[in-house]
Amino acid sequence: MRSWVVACALALTTACAAPQGTVGAVLAQKSDGRLLVHEAPQGLAAEKAGLAPGDEILLIDGMDVRRLDDKALHRALSGEVGSSVKLTVLRGEEILRVTLKRTAARKRLLPASGR
Repeated sequence: MRSWVVACALALTTACAAPQGTVGAVLAQKSDGRLLVHEAPQGLAAEKAGLAPGDEILLIDGMDVRRLDDKALHRALSGEVGSSVKLTVLRGEEILRVTLKRTAARKRLLPASGR
């Protein structure tokens, strides 16, 4: 299972580029392509929209996540701060449709133990 923090900032920006935003969630993509919310840190877009650990993201702006690789997922979820992204989410047996407003990216702090 691949896992990464979507709340990471892009390494390169230019002075005239719009600030990069994120959905602000820690996601994991399983080998079959399913995309699961692992964590929705407080104060970021995913938490504000009510996403929770265990939610499965099915569609990003109408695109089936199972057809997207890591780079395509990052492109689909990143964008200007304040811009919107529509997600279709499976929670248990309920389908949810949520619109998130991307928040500013921030680094995720690790516990003092380094884990």
